[in-house]
Amino acid sequence: MTDRNSTKRDVGPKVTRPDRDESMARAYHRSDDLPDTLAVYTGGGERLFERAKTCPQPTEIVVTSVELHRRNLQRRLRERALPKDAFEFSDPVGVSKRVLRNAGEPTRAIDRIDRLTLLRSILSDADTLELKLSSQIPQAASTDPQAVEQLRTEVESVTNFHPRRIESWRQVADGLNAPIDREATERLTVALDVERELKSRTQQGKAVSETELIRRATRTLTRTDGSIWDDAYEPIDRITFIGLGSLSATHADLVHALIESTPVEVNIHFRQGTGEYLSERLFDLLDVDNPGQEVFA
Repeated sequence: MTDRNSTKRDVGPKVTRPDRDESMARAYHRSDDLPDTLAVYTGGGERLFERAKTCPQPTEIVVTSVELHRRNLQRRLRERALPKDAFEFSDPVGVSKRVLRNAGEPTRAIDRIDRLTLLRSILSDADTLELKLSSQIPQAASTDPQAVEQLRTEVESVTNFHPRRIESWRQVADGLNAPIDREATERLTVALDVERELKSRTQQGKAVSETELIRRATRTLTRTDGSIWDDAYEPIDRITFIGLGSLSATHADLVHALIESTPVEVNIHFRQGTGEYLSERLFDLLDVDNPGQEVFA
């Protein structure tokens, strides 16, 4: 485990980990609620290289959202002649698929091309479905599946379709001045209607997107009280998210499930520039019960 006294920035003091029987019954309402298995840094990539060692199997998962950043980390290890044995490199989707696979759950998602094809069909059936998309989003976008997909993914990134965040969106929208209040509410309505319709048209077992696979894995971690993590990643004692310029609600929920249902240490390295702001915002993102829950359920 990392010596917390040497960290550049920890989030809150060490606290006692909650009992397993209440682990997912609460949200983190204050930064000092965060457990000592979570450490947050701005920058600090050098810490990863300090843990490079020769060992029989990886003990740390290094998670990056962008493949280029992952390749850069591996290149820097080679340039320093450091072993990669201690690390397994992945991304949030890869980690989620492995969890789902070990739980015997489906791991396939439709790709963007198939999703756009389904969206085109949904848009052509909008009147029949009573979605009334043309009145809820700009006319130029009402028949453009790519514009609708962008709207859907933006709402997904902010809310992860979690009931608590959806309700917060509605409350904030109601407090805005006209006509912004109506537009904010309608954009949310469109995203929810489209996601719901995509689910109904996607082959059973498949996910609407890889982001949905992360939600499924998040729920699986909490439902199994972390036991599935031991099956998937038994020798792993640390998972490091590195090079983050932002943190979506989807990834925040995955982190939430990891720190509450598994014993692994979770390290988050934000990029310089946005790191301080994101570190302050992190516990707000974790302030939901039952991470991974969807409003559609």
